[in-house]
Formats: sequence, C-alpha cells, structure tokens
Amino acid sequence: MPNTPCGMKSIYDCKLIEQHEVSPGVWLSKLTGPEIARGAVAGQFVNVQVAKTTDPLLRRPFSLHAVDREKGTFSLLYVLVGRGTALLHRYVSGDIISVVGPLGNGFDLGDSPDAEHIVVAGGCGAAPLHFLCDSLCEKWGCEKVTVLVGGKSKDALLCEDEFREHGVLTEAATDDASYGYGGFVTQLLQAHLDKRSDASNLRIYSCGPHGMMREVARICSEHEVQSCQVSLENKMACGIGVCTGCIQKIKKQSQGCDPAWEYKRVCADGPVFEAENIIWE
Repeated sequence: MPNTPCGMKSIYDCKLIEQHEVSPGVWLSKLTGPEIARGAVAGQFVNVQVAKTTDPLLRRPFSLHAVDREKGTFSLLYVLVGRGTALLHRYVSGDIISVVGPLGNGFDLGDSPDAEHIVVAGGCGAAPLHFLCDSLCEKWGCEKVTVLVGGKSKDALLCEDEFREHGVLTEAATDDASYGYGGFVTQLLQAHLDKRSDASNLRIYSCGPHGMMREVARICSEHEVQSCQVSLENKMACGIGVCTGCIQKIKKQSQGCDPAWEYKRVCADGPVFEAENIIWE
C-alpha cells in the first residue's frame, strides 16, 4: 500500500517474494509492487529501506533489473558489498520492504523502426540494461538489438545468459581473456563500429564503471553515432533531488558570460543522459 507524505515521492510497502544468489556475491531480489511495475521505464531506479530500523537513516538506490507488469512484480540485482546490501540481504521471503519509486528518468528508445540498437554492459552495470533489453525487444524486436557484456573474468560477467534468453545477439568480453573476446568491452564495441561505414542510424546504451562509459562516449563520438545514452552511477543520498549530493557537470548552450556547463542531479535529472552532454572528469 502507498504511504505518501506531502511533497514526497510515492512510498510503497512491497513484499519480498524471493531472494537468491545468482552468481558468487551477486543477489537477485524479487518483490511485489504493482504501482512500481506499472509505472516504471527502463533506466529508472528505486530507493529501498534496507533495514527495519532507522539505522541506517538513508535509503539505498537500486536499478530496476526486471519488471513484470502483468504480475505486478519487479526485481533488483545487486553485488553484496557494503553495509546497505548486507542489510538488504538479511530480508527473507514474506518480509515487507519500504520502497520509493520509480525514480529518475529512463532511456529514450527512439522513434525509428529502422534504427539498430547496441547495449554495452560493464560489470554490475548490466543490472538496469536487462530491463532495457526487454523494452527494446518489446518495442522494436530482438533482431534489432545487440548486447555486448563485459567483466574482469568469465565469473564476473553478469546477465549474459539472461540476455541470450531474450533472443538477442550477445557477445562477451573479459579483461583477462578467459572467455569470449579477450579485452575490454569498449574494445569490442570499437571493433563492431569499425566494421560499419555508417553509424548514423545506430543507438547505443551503456551502464558500468565511469571510465568505461567515458570511453564508450568517446568511441560513439568518433563514429558519429546517432544517440549514445549512459546511465550514471554517482553516489546518491536522498534519491529525490533534494540534497544535491549526486550532481554531475553537464554541457549547456553558453550565453554571454554564463559558463558552458551546469550541474544536474543524477537522481532527478538522470540517471540516464546523452553521453555527448556529459563533462567527463
């Protein structure tokens, strides 16, 4: 049931259906939340109260990994690291968890049926891109989608099997060359684009480490890709745009003596941005 104090985003009491380890140190939580499932778009996130007490006081942000609108459920995928995820991990099936969401702005899937789509996932950045892949397949057909998933090693690859189950072309890259393409997933992207004479009808989406997304942005700019969107993972506190703790420098049209950039809140104005607009530092 929603519990919405004045001026706040919608807060829902969501029941935990199941929670299990999908790979070493990586956990999947599935919860009921019809309102969240109905309203969510790929790229958005939720803010979760990870403990039954007020310690810690702040909620933790988690990307929406999967959504089943018909069943009214959504899933979170997270790496068990730090106090917040350790506390979330203690919940058991049937527990009620307070969740705020859906929050933020999602990916723009475009309006051209002729466009091709490449999804570039790095490490735990694969979490929101699973939901994106669902959405792209639903709107444009899986034959229009390619997924490039990267990790430090084969064991560190996330969601590869899930992407393949969508029926999309999926390729893996490992930094240590233990599986798939030997090298960074950005190098695999570079190889894909180098084969193309024209990338003007190509849309690219990415989430992962900051340095990886910066390189994705550079490659897309070099090849004049139509659209390159990235989901930033700046550290958030409030998650609703009040504290400005997750600000990011974004380019803007300079007017007179005004600076050529401005701060945007990743939680409220993002987390998805056009890569060409980000000032990468």
